[in-house]
Amino acid sequence: MSVAIPIPARPIESLRPSTFIAEGLLNPRGVCVEADGSLLLVEAGSGLPEQTFSGRISRLRPDPRHPGTYLPPDILAQGFRSMNMQARMLRDEIMGLSDIACGEGRYLVSQTDYVEGSKILDLQYTPPEPVFSSRGNLNSLCYHQTRRSWLAVKPDTNQLVEFTDEQGERVLAQLPDLDQGQDAVPVTLVYEPTTEAVLISLFSGELQRSPTRKGIDFADKAGQVIRVWPRTGQLEIVLHGLQLPTGLALCPDGTLLVLELCDRLLQPLPPDWAGEPLHGGFARFSGRLLSCNLQTAQVSVLARGLDTPSNLCLVPGAVLVSEGMGLPGRPLPTPESGNAALTGRLRRIPL
Repeated sequence: MSVAIPIPARPIESLRPSTFIAEGLLNPRGVCVEADGSLLLVEAGSGLPEQTFSGRISRLRPDPRHPGTYLPPDILAQGFRSMNMQARMLRDEIMGLSDIACGEGRYLVSQTDYVEGSKILDLQYTPPEPVFSSRGNLNSLCYHQTRRSWLAVKPDTNQLVEFTDEQGERVLAQLPDLDQGQDAVPVTLVYEPTTEAVLISLFSGELQRSPTRKGIDFADKAGQVIRVWPRTGQLEIVLHGLQLPTGLALCPDGTLLVLELCDRLLQPLPPDWAGEPLHGGFARFSGRLLSCNLQTAQVSVLARGLDTPSNLCLVPGAVLVSEGMGLPGRPLPTPESGNAALTGRLRRIPL
């Protein structure tokens, strides 16, 4: 059992210059790299009532004239349900397509759909066909190399689940409540080859102490990263003291990259919200990217000022960050006391 690493109040900063490689996206989520360096990107969709089926899957090919940049996306498949959860959550939460993962040359995509049932889609078919079905919220997806199976986390039931052609879906671990009785809310998982376990980020659910704080009643720095062994369901805490962790990426040297969605909660989107500039629960432009050495326990900040970052994808020499959750085009308050239109973007941060 390893010792859990606390996130320092003021980690050292090793900030990197970053660039946007794609903009104008509709709630970008998971990204995966193909053998030729192209990117496969899933977008949850706009969440706008007139665009119910705006989720899509695209390919971004490298620009041969400018290394580190990409050509405009080519849409591979579209028409997937996009669900705006604002009325229920009072926050910027758009659900639909959520992640994409590769295993043995096969690319699968997870989709949350509360109307027709959630699915895992196989991109070898045109259009992509569901190969597994599930109830509830299917979030992050990864391929477990030694089990030769697909693993996912379900934030609404706090479960680690496995999908195989032989058995379909089965629960590998039920994640316990956190210290203050709130749901664990698993968001992202990555396979850890050295242990054959998976690392899972726990967002930490609402405390639900007061109706007046609905949408923003979260414990401060209660998020964690845990390690779970699929064979036994055993778990241990790896990192604690995180603020709403989302995306994870495990570098070849064992360094773990962790996204924090924002630094605080404020201005929920009430049922009578009329479109005025509000943060929407998550403080916009306050997310950050952390680098955590799991051997030395050193934690550093590689980027800050990110807008609701959700997913990470490693590419040669850099990491890509999906940003911009919520209704595209709605006005957001900026740190400079101005307004900016909400937009989905992919940011490249060199490592």
